[in-house]
Amino acid sequence: MTEQQEVQPSAAATVADNNKPAPGTTGSKKGSSGTVLGGIAILLALGLAGGLYVHGHQNAVAQQAELVALKQQLAGAMTRIDQGSSKDAEQIGALGKSQQQLQEALDALQTKVLDLDDKRPNDWMLAESEYLVRMAGRKLWLEHDIVSAITLLGNADERIKALNDPSLMPIRKALAEDIAKLKGMPRVDREGLTLKLAALSDQIELLPLSTVSMPEAKSEPDQTVSTNPDEWQSNLKKNWVKFTENFITIRRRDGAVEALLSPQQEIFLRENLKTKLLQAQLAVYREQQSLYVDSLEKAQRWLTQYFDADNSATQYMQSELDKLKGEQIQFDYPDQFKTQTMLEQVLTERLQRILAGN
Repeated sequence: MTEQQEVQPSAAATVADNNKPAPGTTGSKKGSSGTVLGGIAILLALGLAGGLYVHGHQNAVAQQAELVALKQQLAGAMTRIDQGSSKDAEQIGALGKSQQQLQEALDALQTKVLDLDDKRPNDWMLAESEYLVRMAGRKLWLEHDIVSAITLLGNADERIKALNDPSLMPIRKALAEDIAKLKGMPRVDREGLTLKLAALSDQIELLPLSTVSMPEAKSEPDQTVSTNPDEWQSNLKKNWVKFTENFITIRRRDGAVEALLSPQQEIFLRENLKTKLLQAQLAVYREQQSLYVDSLEKAQRWLTQYFDADNSATQYMQSELDKLKGEQIQFDYPDQFKTQTMLEQVLTERLQRILAGN
């Protein structure tokens, strides 16, 4: 028994010794794992460094390209500036030459004008006469002002007379004919006509309207009852009439009765009448004969139709409108003056002779 117990502990110890790891084997495993991790770290560092290098190289290339493009743009801008400066210099030079040429031409023109003034000083008076004739034409054709046109033609004749040039006698003769033609035309006192029409317009408010005139009623037959018994039928009829006349009274009148105008219609009537007289005033200044006569005729019709024809104020206005209606306000004016063409021809000939040096 004792031997068996001693043998068993030794066997257990042997088994325990077999289960323990060897010291050399554990150390070798730890060294190999550290080497792997170090290699991986080195590879990662190399990859990161390579990526950074590639990225930096690309940025450097892009910046270099941008720098080259900016240099090219700057060079182009400098070239354009140089070209613009040269063009500006050329333009300034051309403008300077043009200014010099204009100044020379102006000096030559001033010299020529002074020379002309010394040679023919009276030609300016002839040109002034031509201007006065043109102004007379404008007064006549645009404003129909005969008086002013005659005055301007007379002033032109005075200028030509002061020249004391026998060669201008045909022009003076033509001027005399033009003046005589204008003086022979009928004159219209436009201001007087318009003032008369305005005065009549102010009197419209005082005109009385026509009143209603009722025709006289027919006389009633005699209704007295007779005492003669033989006239009983007539007496019966008369008594019946007397009995019924207290109920209904009938009186017969023959003739048309004009209705009265309302106050508003009366206002419109008077204002329309004033408007017609105002149209006649405008027609006087515009020389519209048909409009002038038509306006006065309508005014007369309204006076006859709506106003009291027996009133003295109405009769006076009718007579004045008759007189005004007979006025002639439209005329045929000459198309041109004979003097105008002759003066232009003489001035052109003299100017050509002067410029030619004769």
